[in-house]
Amino acid sequence: MKFEIVKTGFKEIKLVPDLYAHAYDNGYSFSQLLENIDPSIDYKTDDPVGKLDAFERQLMRYGIRTKDDPKSGIAASRGEMFFQSNVPESRILFPEFLNRVARVAVMAQDDVLNQMVARMETITDQGIYRALYIDDTAAQRKTYRVGERGAFPVTKISWSEKTTTLAKYGVALEMSYEFVRRASLPLIAILIGRIMLEVRVDEISEAISALLLGDGSGHASGGAISSSNLSTYQGGAPTGTKDMLYLGYINWLYQFWPGACSTVISNVDDITKVITVPKPTTDPMFLYSLLNKDVLGGKPMLINGRLSENVGLVIHDDVPAHTLIGIDNRYALIGYREAGTDLTETNKIINGQWNEIVISNTIGFQTIFASARKKMMTNA
Repeated sequence: MKFEIVKTGFKEIKLVPDLYAHAYDNGYSFSQLLENIDPSIDYKTDDPVGKLDAFERQLMRYGIRTKDDPKSGIAASRGEMFFQSNVPESRILFPEFLNRVARVAVMAQDDVLNQMVARMETITDQGIYRALYIDDTAAQRKTYRVGERGAFPVTKISWSEKTTTLAKYGVALEMSYEFVRRASLPLIAILIGRIMLEVRVDEISEAISALLLGDGSGHASGGAISSSNLSTYQGGAPTGTKDMLYLGYINWLYQFWPGACSTVISNVDDITKVITVPKPTTDPMFLYSLLNKDVLGGKPMLINGRLSENVGLVIHDDVPAHTLIGIDNRYALIGYREAGTDLTETNKIINGQWNEIVISNTIGFQTIFASARKKMMTNA
């Protein structure tokens, strides 16, 4: 079915199931498609309706409340409001309600994935993408003054000939049609929010795998992570995470210069040991931050470049023992997420023909610059 997107008021929008297919084919969420038809920006600033987004205006149109209003004594709607027999169009909104609840649940978490990726790209080509090809080596990154007609160093950036298949992560909820009809919408949101915690753990696992093993794209920065040993950074002092010296940790962080290590990823045991590494009586990194803030009036004091004083710590059991993964999250990894929803499931939900609801994400990761990810073995 073909659609011509024509701007119109929210009460005039004709809701039909094929809108989901149109949104998917064009790389939109259903909410984005509604926003294209009924732009919030077109409403006057003093119009309360304009303070809602296009999907929220559709909920209002059909009397669906997603939150309690205790002050007014008005309770949130139950799921049955999406399946009103006198306004069958309301059921078209239910799949996107589930999608939005899942997206909000992820955003409400302490978003670990954002500490690991430079950007999440949205793709629409059925679970595959052409990987980047970046021919990036230390020699090529070295710049120098060239004479007249001299050649500059070259870093090649293009699309790889290889494509990578994205992985689908999700869960099936045995949440029947009858349960949904009787459950309040906030209760449904709580249940989905808890489930999405597990989905995010699986996505982080996929990102860690790309950081450690590479993305298989064949480019110079797409291989396995570079590895070094703790003893290299602390003058041959005893190794093992329990024997890590603050000197060794700081020296390793400095290996990211002229970038900066923003995030360290490891399992809970090794992260705990890193946190408890004995520090000097006066922590030099704390002193460094004070100098920046107080002595120099907020102006940065550079010591041969920027060394991270605020490093985020990510805990995940997929990281092997005695391993610290350090990344500059501005340049280490890019994520790809497929737009849209499972159209088969969407039609089942709209028609009320389900005994379980599948919530899933299709996601993949691509390494960018090899110099922005490093691994240190703490037992060698």
